Parts: sequence; C-alpha cells; structure tokens
Amino acid sequence: MSRLTLPDLTTKALDAARLLAQEGCREHTIRRALGLTLPQWKALKEDTEAGELSPLALALEEGRAEGAGDIIAFMKKRMGEGSERAAEFLADRVYQLGRGDGNADVPRVAIFIQSAMSPDEYARVIAVQQQPGVLTHER
Repeated sequence: MSRLTLPDLTTKALDAARLLAQEGCREHTIRRALGLTLPQWKALKEDTEAGELSPLALALEEGRAEGAGDIIAFMKKRMGEGSERAAEFLADRVYQLGRGDGNADVPRVAIFIQSAMSPDEYARVIAVQQQPGVLTHER
C-alpha cells in the first residue's frame, strides 16, 4: 500500500479556504478549489497528535465563525431598524432563547403542594424573607 503524499498548504491556500468557508461554500467545493483529492483533504483536516486543529481545519472554523459573525452583525443592524424578524432570528438561532436545555428525556423534579399555604407555613419549608408586597426566598 502506497503512502499518501500530502501537499504543504501555503498561507495563500489557507486564506482561500478561510474566505470560501466564510462565504458559506461547502467543503467539497473548497477541496476542489484547492486541488486536493478526497484522501488528501481528509488527512489535512485531521487533528494533530496533541489534539489541536490542523491548519486547514482551523482555517475552515475561522472562516465559518467570521461568516456567522457577518450574519449576526447584519441582523443586529436590521433589528436596530425595527425588524421583528431579525430579532426573532437572533433570539431563536443565535441566542437560542425560549429553548429548553436540550435534555428533554431527563426526568424532571415535580413538587406537589396539596393546598395553598400561608406565608408562615411556607416559611417552615423554605427560608422566606418577607417584604411589603413581595414574597421571596433564599436557596
């Protein structure tokens, strides 16, 4: 079995990969633009022995992050102009507001109180600080 020869990616090639990733190009398109075969591409994307990203993988991640940053900046500008859709996009896709913690199949704790309790009865269960018109508790 012959050993795969890997080309040295120049700074120019890594910059091209970063720019194409920023523009949202798919990996097979970037691979073909760099003139790499599929085995070369896979080998060049592998992490180092120390667990660090390879230069190619790092360029791709940086490009994707910069592209995402461009989208977020654009949507924030649109939100500042009063766009509700931009605000919804940011809340849902970027900040993931309104979503659970992703552990839907984990059992939840349920506390059942059989009847309404007075503040004094409640204080026996949880430390309560009473303020006029406000009922708070400490953990």
